[in-house]
Amino acid sequence: MVRIEDYASIVGESEVEGIKQLAELVKGEKVAHVNATPYGGGVAEMLNRIIPLARSLDIDANWQTLKGDAEFFTITKKMHNALQGNQGVAIGEAEWKHYFDTVRFNSSVLNLEGDVVVIHDPQPLPLIDYRRGGKWAWRCHIDTSSPNASVWDPLMELIRRYNIAIFSLERYIPKSLDTQVLIDYPTIDPLATKNAKIGISEIEKVLNRYGVDPARPIIGQVGRFDPWKDPLGAMEVYRMVKGRIGTAQLVLIGSFAKDDPEGKEWYDKAMAFAAKEKDIFVLTNLDGVGDFEVNAFQRAFSVALQMSKREGFGLTVTEALWKGVPVIGTRAGGIPLQVIDGTTGYLIGNYQEGAEKAVLLLKRPWLARELGQNGMRHVRLNFLITKGIMNYLRMHIELVGKRN
Repeated sequence: MVRIEDYASIVGESEVEGIKQLAELVKGEKVAHVNATPYGGGVAEMLNRIIPLARSLDIDANWQTLKGDAEFFTITKKMHNALQGNQGVAIGEAEWKHYFDTVRFNSSVLNLEGDVVVIHDPQPLPLIDYRRGGKWAWRCHIDTSSPNASVWDPLMELIRRYNIAIFSLERYIPKSLDTQVLIDYPTIDPLATKNAKIGISEIEKVLNRYGVDPARPIIGQVGRFDPWKDPLGAMEVYRMVKGRIGTAQLVLIGSFAKDDPEGKEWYDKAMAFAAKEKDIFVLTNLDGVGDFEVNAFQRAFSVALQMSKREGFGLTVTEALWKGVPVIGTRAGGIPLQVIDGTTGYLIGNYQEGAEKAVLLLKRPWLARELGQNGMRHVRLNFLITKGIMNYLRMHIELVGKRN
């Protein structure tokens, strides 16, 4: 059973006491979270940890996920792509109808009672039409800085009905949105299986199981197989590095989730690329790569890549930095908040720059260690779950007031 006291050795007693004092003000309050999937993405990972932590603080928190068919999740992935800037996406009348019909069905089977109800991302957004009381918050985890207006505008009408909308970055907030807004960074749990400390021998066992050589440098990227994460771009960077450091290996880790029908297509593209290059390992949850294995691989990385073209925030960057690994990433989404150029890693504008910085870090391991240690400190101060639960408590108090 997770307890807030367990984090004192990481973030300090004073932060833990501050959280407990805030929680006392809303003790016994009911909070409901709804998202699209129970696994396979950053939202699910955060909820999987923050719900038990909230319960340990005597908050009646629950988490529910949508039921939908393949057509529904194909439509919502199109929405996701449109909101992240794909101007070529069009949602037809029949698709809109199926979207709203599916959410209406879910409104009849989900428990939407709560002092605060938090709806995550576009998939369950229309549930606001079936509210049964309480204050409602919509949490957007994606990059909406340049959305496709034909999809965004109809959804905006729904967002305006919420009491508050939460975004990861200020530039994601539409200028025409007249509801209350909040900026809140996603966070990771340092005690979760995916992030907790593990021994070198355990790390080597995982690497050996998948044929990765622990004695040779490893470049890695973790993220879904989709066009926005640019897995092929990570492979291209590796190809350039391999031309200069022939011993380098690439580990590309992704996962399949029920709300992402594009996953198989991009996995197949990655596998086709890997077939042309030696020392590329493309691994997924279907290969038995779970949270523990991801942890082991990330800790074994000499350098982590995040080649995203669009990124809501980029929790895989947070994870790598927490493990003392420098990150080379694009300037997409929340990556620049985490990758402080020249301090916790490097921000790059193209594949060639990415390869040059990777070669630099592989040739200067002392520099990689220094940037990695800086990254760990940066995450401790800004992106751990204790910060996340504190922000949720403050939002709750602001929406419903203090418990008498």
